Amino acid sequence: MVSSLIENLPLTKAESDGDLDFCFLDLALALASQGDGQVRPNPLVGTVIVKDGVIVGQGFHRYDRVWHAEVLALEQAGRLAKDATVYVNLEPCCHRGNGKRTPPCTDALIEAGVKRVVCCITDPNPLVNGRGVAALRGAGIAVTVGPRISAARILNAAYLRSVITSNTSPTSSLIDLLF
Repeated sequence: MVSSLIENLPLTKAESDGDLDFCFLDLALALASQGDGQVRPNPLVGTVIVKDGVIVGQGFHRYDRVWHAEVLALEQAGRLAKDATVYVNLEPCCHRGNGKRTPPCTDALIEAGVKRVVCCITDPNPLVNGRGVAALRGAGIAVTVGPRISAARILNAAYLRSVITSNTSPTSSLIDLLF
């Protein structure tokens, strides 16, 4: 639906990258919200994969599924994920999940050969915390962090508070800065 709307828009060179990034991140955030009430204590994550301006894969993390949003979207995209751009509201994980049931999303993105990853925020979980971005960049994938920060923080406020308060000293200054 969104891809057909976007295809019909006249885009200037300036609009072709930044504005579309916001559009696809908004869709990733909307997808992520579909997991609300299902994934706690895990974060709400949505992913959109775009190739040549067309959405080729999308997914969101649901607790009843083993795979994370990124892997579900990659599954849907298949070979079209190669050289595509991935939009995700939270930095992709780079560790095995609880009980080793979920492999690192960074590994799946690297193996799929994606060209670029755009994420709203890094994951403050000490097992991730910038390591996902570093792994992707180390594999030659362009990574942009920062668009739609406020929306991503609001969506995952409970998760962010939980991770930050369980991994910091009793001061609340960092939490106050984030929220």
